[in-house]
Amino acid sequence: MKIIKNRKCFFSIFSFVSLLFLFIFIIVNFYSLKIEYAEKKLLNGNFEIYNTGCIVKALGQNTESVSATVSFYLPDGKPLGSYERSWHGWELKLECIVLQLKKGALVFPYRIFSDESKYGTGIKLFSYYLKNGYPAIYDYSFFSDEEKDAVKTLFSFAAFSPNLFLTFSSAKKQTVSLRRFNPDTEYILTVSPSGSLLLKTN
Repeated sequence: MKIIKNRKCFFSIFSFVSLLFLFIFIIVNFYSLKIEYAEKKLLNGNFEIYNTGCIVKALGQNTESVSATVSFYLPDGKPLGSYERSWHGWELKLECIVLQLKKGALVFPYRIFSDESKYGTGIKLFSYYLKNGYPAIYDYSFFSDEEKDAVKTLFSFAAFSPNLFLTFSSAKKQTVSLRRFNPDTEYILTVSPSGSLLLKTN
């Protein structure tokens, strides 16, 4: 009787684990295919994107801290959201998730932090340019409905889990630094022709 019970218990556990792995496989496969489909929609598009709709305004710097405002704008220049604060440290770092396109790149500003911030910390920025579930910094009129759906899909996955998104997509993480703090100077986050991020004086 004990042997029969042990066998039943073993097969029950084995069946549960097998179903769990099958479920995980289906979810991961679905996730991967959704990202791949969305990427193809944008990579085949005939458009150029070098502007990110992100501006960092330097407010001040002293021996212990730096202060700045990071703001986001619609393509027509209307403001979306902003965040202002001071950080301990000498420089600011803006971390972004970057998907290379034929011409330019799709850039999702991820978080901002200083050189003295603890690893993995920082102010997450996704919510500051989110509008009705869409990253409104890319509310371009030249996007088709399908292309906008692709942007929305990629953004939603990136915002849900940046590390998971970076694993299953062709996107890369890029960090750009701001070391010189001229008071009241604005720096525009742009994409160079080679695909690198730059903070250029406005």
